[in-house]
Amino acid sequence: MKLYLIRHPRPEVKKGLCYGDMDVPLADGWEEGAQALKNALSIEFDGESNVCFHSPLSRAARLAEHIGDGKSQVVEALKELDFGDWEGLCWQDIPKQEIDLWADDIVLSAPYNGESLQVVADRVWRWWLSVKDMPMENCVLVAHSGVIKVFVSMLCQWPLDQCHRIDVGFSSLTEFFIQGDLVMLKRLGAGDWVSSQ
Repeated sequence: MKLYLIRHPRPEVKKGLCYGDMDVPLADGWEEGAQALKNALSIEFDGESNVCFHSPLSRAARLAEHIGDGKSQVVEALKELDFGDWEGLCWQDIPKQEIDLWADDIVLSAPYNGESLQVVADRVWRWWLSVKDMPMENCVLVAHSGVIKVFVSMLCQWPLDQCHRIDVGFSSLTEFFIQGDLVMLKRLGAGDWVSSQ
């Protein structure tokens, strides 16, 4: 199976905004990059051997519906990390001591009254275990930076506390080849089909 992890296009938000699982709109012109990505994937989605799944947040759902020809399936487990009290604040306005507290145990802590990375990892992995043995040739997930970072870490058996080092740009694509227990990372965070983003 080929597994593609795609981050949503750039949203229309104030620079530095913490928007986690807030539903924010996409920036104008996102369709151009989405079409280039669709062309690069060149997959005919049939819901059986070629399947597309997406986060329920509109910034991922709109891209998934575009590249998946309206056949993408919504998956609650693919929502971005919930930053709780920090949602809608600019990072610079969040008290430094709260961010430091989080950084001291980035995997298990959630001083913002939202989800920890471990909670996100657990929900994503539970979902993956429920679908990974389906007879899929191509599996496409359209999600968010945090979801992709923890998923890549788990697939590659990398430490979850280092997942912040993975670069997942807007509209980027990460590709795996998976056969049984064999997991091969083919490309990480590539965005070479997008000219303007």
